[in-house]
Amino acid sequence: MQRHINIDAVKVPNPFAMKFETQGLLLTPGSYEFRSAEEAKASPLAAKLFMFEYVARVFIAKNFVTVTKYEELPSWDDLSLEMRIVIRKHLEDGQPIFNFDHAIEPERVALADPRQEAMRELIEGPVAQATWQDGGEITFHSYADGVVKVKMAGACIACPFAPRTLKHGVEVLLKREFPEVESVTSDDVNWDDTQQL
Repeated sequence: MQRHINIDAVKVPNPFAMKFETQGLLLTPGSYEFRSAEEAKASPLAAKLFMFEYVARVFIAKNFVTVTKYEELPSWDDLSLEMRIVIRKHLEDGQPIFNFDHAIEPERVALADPRQEAMRELIEGPVAQATWQDGGEITFHSYADGVVKVKMAGACIACPFAPRTLKHGVEVLLKREFPEVESVTSDDVNWDDTQQL
């Protein structure tokens, strides 16, 4: 008997992205982002989603898939049902999500500097959980000369609210916990969007 899987389309702050949530886990641990049809060859599910010409990125995490479009149009009102059907059918048919063993957790090497490790724990703990709610992810990249650099994925990339979130959310939190932090930045954010700062 084929199992029934419910997929909910959840609007997120990024108008180019939509989060598709399942009631069960898709994978644990980790997350994977595919930024092209070529990269998506490692994931049969992502490859199916990239068949739609408007798909720019696919992000797969614990219990959700975030699809990001190149442009606002066509609207998600016209697309979300079609996306939900593709994801649901793929999962209900028991097809693999990946063409590799995603159950093996990559070894996490502790950072030599305990302060940087504490920064990473804060970013990849409570801060990351908040970004998952919006269909994205944030991870610690580096710290040098008062500047924390983070990597973003999923709906966080190209989100018009990302600069504000980093400056007024993540940066404020890190400065409160770590007085040596002066700023937070990311190569995945459009800093030209100064209206959001």
